Amino acid sequence: MTSKEFDIIYRKNYPTLYRLAFSMLRDDEECRDLVNEVFTDLLDNEDNNSIKNIDGYLFRTVRNKALSIISHRSTLERFKQLYPLEMNTNSSYDSDYDRKLLKVKEFLDSNLAPNARDAIRLVFEKGLSYKDAAEQLNVSVAMINKHIVKTLKMLRAEFKIEK
Repeated sequence: MTSKEFDIIYRKNYPTLYRLAFSMLRDDEECRDLVNEVFTDLLDNEDNNSIKNIDGYLFRTVRNKALSIISHRSTLERFKQLYPLEMNTNSSYDSDYDRKLLKVKEFLDSNLAPNARDAIRLVFEKGLSYKDAAEQLNVSVAMINKHIVKTLKMLRAEFKIEK
């Protein structure tokens, strides 16, 4: 298919395909994306010259893609409705753990010097090595180690954790 033939097909069918998609999806941006994706697929398809009824092909493709989007939406909606129920019945979820973790974070935020707090966050939250944390904070690896050791001692004392 030449670019001129494609241009004619695009101009002829775009408005109708957009209306079809909009009647199914009711989302302007999603409809434009869908119709443009169908035309892009047509242009990329090396066998596009073998399509006998191009208008029918375009309409079927838009309809099928719109139905796929609707199916995906309904799956997401079902998941959103079921997820809170699952969380309430899931015995492995420990909200007490979340409360304890929040207490630890609050303790660290209120009791650590900014440099120590930064070192802890880089090592434990971001998973950086002592060396990488030291480079990022522009301090020595020994200083990172000192912050970590001091903080762990504070946590053990505050929350009565045994070694």
